[in-house]
Amino acid sequence: MTYPPLPPAGRPLAACFRQVRQRERALATLRGFRREMEARTCDRVRRETRLQLQAMRQLLHALCG
Repeated sequence: MTYPPLPPAGRPLAACFRQVRQRERALATLRGFRREMEARTCDRVRRETRLQLQAMRQLLHALCG
């Protein structure tokens, strides 16, 4: 679908709307990236905590067992 050209007075407004849409897309991408990084960090901390608990159990078993 083609649209007739905008009158000169409407062009800055259209450019403003384009900038807003681009910024919204960029923010959505950034939110997705942050969500992914949070998930990875959470997985890494969970894995490290599990390994630390295993090491502590082994140490306690060696000392007390």
